[in-house]
Amino acid sequence: MVGGVGLPWLRDLDFGTQFIRRISDLEWPADVRIEDLSYAAHRVLDTLNALSPRKVVLVGAMPREVDPPGTVRRYELDLEPPAGEEVVDRLSEAIGGIIDLDHTLAVVRYWRGFPPGTVVIEVEPGDRSFGLGFSDEVEAIVDTVLAMVREEVGSITEQVKG
Repeated sequence: MVGGVGLPWLRDLDFGTQFIRRISDLEWPADVRIEDLSYAAHRVLDTLNALSPRKVVLVGAMPREVDPPGTVRRYELDLEPPAGEEVVDRLSEAIGGIIDLDHTLAVVRYWRGFPPGTVVIEVEPGDRSFGLGFSDEVEAIVDTVLAMVREEVGSITEQVKG
């Protein structure tokens, strides 16, 4: 599964949602599901539990404010569950309408909803204002992220064939 998490109508923060929209009509292997996961973290957990994907590649934007806008970070997710207090806070915010990559990661990790080898590809946002479209810095890395996602999908496809 390739899933995007984004904050609708908030320019670069909506990267995951808009990225999924851009790639959904591209050709993908038959066993790859492209999914917009831009909804409350506990609902993402339900979706993952229902679909039971072998691998998950999550794409989104998260302001870490340590890198310049347009920086792409890829990491294999540490599946160790966060502390219960953090999850209670994240769930309270999610129920209140907060949608972001960190909330999704914390809640789903807590209930062990991600398969081993889950990969996160996140972008450092520049423009967080209301509106559509990406800043120039983020627009410039869309193809890079697509290549990274295709590489991740190819690695799991090769493992299944082998």
